[in-house]
Amino acid sequence: MNPEVAAIMSYFYKLFPCKVYTKEVPESFVIPSMYFPPPFAFNSNDTLSTFMKTYSLSVQLFHKDSQQANNEAERIADIVNSKRGLIPLVDQTGVPTGEYVRINRIETRIADSGVAIIQVTWDSRYFYEKEDYASFENFEVDGEVKS
Repeated sequence: MNPEVAAIMSYFYKLFPCKVYTKEVPESFVIPSMYFPPPFAFNSNDTLSTFMKTYSLSVQLFHKDSQQANNEAERIADIVNSKRGLIPLVDQTGVPTGEYVRINRIETRIADSGVAIIQVTWDSRYFYEKEDYASFENFEVDGEVKS
């Protein structure tokens, strides 16, 4: 799992403790609950040594009715915004690493009866692979200085 998705999942769970689904949602799912599908991403150039991936994650929040689902989704979005969009990254045991993912955009909407969507967007930068070259160690230059 993408470490940023794991951090977002952990953060949302702390704000709204409920059943979390990461695979497909079963027909008899628990209410309230959240579903975290895999994010979609697109690439772009960034710097001479990095490329950027922009991720978009559509978290589904299930509740007793659409209003309650939307209220919880908006509450989560407001808390993320009040923290300047910074969500702490966590290691595999859930302990904060001291690093953060910065959320570019977070929006909410009602999707269906009892379902709200929290759309989360962020950028990640990755280094290009560098080719290995043999380094020069000792070399001599024979030449003359023109007068």
